[in-house]
Amino acid sequence: MVRRLIVSSLLALALAGDATAKGWPTPAAGESASGEIELVLTFDDGPNPVTTPQVLDILKAHHLKAIFFLVGEMAESRDKRIPKILDRMLAEGHVIANHTQRHKDLCRVKEDKAVEDLDKGKETIERVTHMELAWLRLPFGVRCDRVDQMLSERKVKHFHWDLDPQEWKHGNKEKTVAYVTKELTRAGGRAVLLLHDVKKVTVEALPEILTWIDEENARREKSRKMKIRILPGWALAAEQLPKGLMPWLADATESTRTLPSVIASLLP
Repeated sequence: MVRRLIVSSLLALALAGDATAKGWPTPAAGESASGEIELVLTFDDGPNPVTTPQVLDILKAHHLKAIFFLVGEMAESRDKRIPKILDRMLAEGHVIANHTQRHKDLCRVKEDKAVEDLDKGKETIERVTHMELAWLRLPFGVRCDRVDQMLSERKVKHFHWDLDPQEWKHGNKEKTVAYVTKELTRAGGRAVLLLHDVKKVTVEALPEILTWIDEENARREKSRKMKIRILPGWALAAEQLPKGLMPWLADATESTRTLPSVIASLLP
């Protein structure tokens, strides 16, 4: 337990970064370390007792890991299904992160309410998951002087996105799939995809998107073109760890085969 807490703290410090950069980072998760075309799957606004398990089922069927930006009031819901969903996220190697307590626009609410929403979201999610959070995504991706100051004081970054099909807004599966596949057809480097695990349309569109990626990769293999690689959250985090920490984590783990799940369980 002591070792787990030490590693968790080291990871949180390593991933906090410098929040003084101008503008949200583009690409949102930095350049591709491998030089390949990479896609990072992220889901906002959960957990939802009905749709989130369906998203987890889809990811499991495709052997994929994602990042879930949780809303505090959803994570501490009295619904008895929620704790099991959170446990499953971590057990299956997904990364969880802060999406504030009540999903408010922190540039529009009163300053004291903005501070409360940001900090309470982190506290709530850490309390119910027993994990220290390092990553944050602001609702609506807002930015203003107040937000800049809040993030700078906490030494955290806003984890933005590159691809947004806005499925939460229009609710159209075909439109969602068409947008994502079109963008991926011409993608290069690394891109972060924003989806919402609380929406039925996401559950409907996700399998088609992932199947298209599989089929597109098969086509690219035949023509010897670069494939689209879906980068798990833990691997993205591992890139940002201080040099030498990964070997230490490997030594602290029973087997290098379990290292990815260990990192995922310790990360937000």
